Amino acid sequence: MEKINIPDELFRLKIKELAEEVRIKFAKKGLADIFDILSETAFLIRKPLDIEGLSGFITHLDKRFIVYLNSSFTLGHERYTGAHELYHIIYNEGILKKEKIFLDKQKHKEEETKADVFAAEFLMPEDYVKEIFYKFVNVDKKEIKPKHIVRMHNFFKVSYKAMLKRLIQLNLCSLNKYSELIDIASLENKDKLQSLTKEEGYSINLIVPSKENYIPKEYLIYIKANYENKKISYNELEKTLDFIGLTPEELGYVENKI
Repeated sequence: MEKINIPDELFRLKIKELAEEVRIKFAKKGLADIFDILSETAFLIRKPLDIEGLSGFITHLDKRFIVYLNSSFTLGHERYTGAHELYHIIYNEGILKKEKIFLDKQKHKEEETKADVFAAEFLMPEDYVKEIFYKFVNVDKKEIKPKHIVRMHNFFKVSYKAMLKRLIQLNLCSLNKYSELIDIASLENKDKLQSLTKEEGYSINLIVPSKENYIPKEYLIYIKANYENKKISYNELEKTLDFIGLTPEELGYVENKI
């Protein structure tokens, strides 16, 4: 279990309670999709970034959260990252206000682990995963095949790998099957996974990068207002705009070096 980063059961159950509370809170507002929820709680930016290993981050600026998701990753991975950042918004506000961004993952290792477990619990609720499993798969845990994972991960709109780990965690798939089942999710076998997905009657949207460019209009208004009110420096303005492919000059700002 440790080899594939599946948490201790007691630890998981504590985080499960948090995820359920948050899910109910947003359901009362009519919000269920992770992107809609993030748009409600923060400035959500989805944009492809050519930075290896960076699937997303969150920062806090003038009483607002800004969540940046790298749409160069697959859509399923991006949604999981979004749920991970949602945990930080709700439970790590103090740290973010102080440090602005989670740069030192070792320093906040426990919170990072909690955020990962929260993402799984939030996107793949235990009871509902079991209900859908017995409805659309319903085979012995030793008989699970890639096609079964495909059915499940498309239903919950997460990555193939995240769904496989979740099924093992909930004892719906044998741990001994992991190496066999994860092979098709490798970069080398992406064509096989895409073919299998189509054979099962699903779109390949979840297993390819969306390359989405989503920047809320409020973001620019917000950043400009902060600069004009001298709440951020020209250098901070420059760095912030660089993330969305703009420069201060394009917005009519020129650095005053006096």
